[in-house]
Amino acid sequence: MAHDPAQTEAGKAEHHAHGAGRYFVVWGLLLIFTALTVYTGHYHPNIYLALLIATIKATLVVLFFMHMTEAPGANRLVFSVSLLFTLVLMTGVFGDLLTRNPMSLPGGAPPPSEFQAP
Repeated sequence: MAHDPAQTEAGKAEHHAHGAGRYFVVWGLLLIFTALTVYTGHYHPNIYLALLIATIKATLVVLFFMHMTEAPGANRLVFSVSLLFTLVLMTGVFGDLLTRNPMSLPGGAPPPSEFQAP
């Protein structure tokens, strides 16, 4: 029994075909999370919340607009390793900031009046 290449390609296209509704739902979610980013940035500034919202938005883009849900194993592996590397780097940066002396942080400098001699 020989496989017809045209039939195989048509089957693959049918298997991965999805409507525009899926993209509109993801786009709507991205708009909602963008509005949430603006709101929290103005009224509740918090770096961890901002990173969480940005991570959710990036995940939606990668999974649906970049078709990572349909990608072969090698693409998923490369993407997963890059995420792991990013997490390791961010852990190092935030770990360093959390263990520093407050004087060495950019916002931790004392006011100029403390530097004046009596």
